[in-house]
Amino acid sequence: MANTLKYVRKKLYITDDSIPAIAIEPDLYVRAGLTHEMKDNDLLVLGLVLSLKNHKWRNTIIERAKSKMIGASTNTSRVTRALELIQDK
Repeated sequence: MANTLKYVRKKLYITDDSIPAIAIEPDLYVRAGLTHEMKDNDLLVLGLVLSLKNHKWRNTIIERAKSKMIGASTNTSRVTRALELIQDK
């Protein structure tokens, strides 16, 4: 039997830091970093990761965000538009 290497990407990191995070790779592979405390911020990240497993929901969100970027054709205009969208109003 030949030796084979299997490439496995981690989906979950347990962090020492108190700030959970989500990372999404270009192929839409999702990674999460959570703390062992599972406070509300951890649970919110976990909930988003679980929601992203629903590809229909995920694709709808991507299309909605794309529609907000219509007309933003340069790097600067896209970043400015994103900042405008996430501003507290």
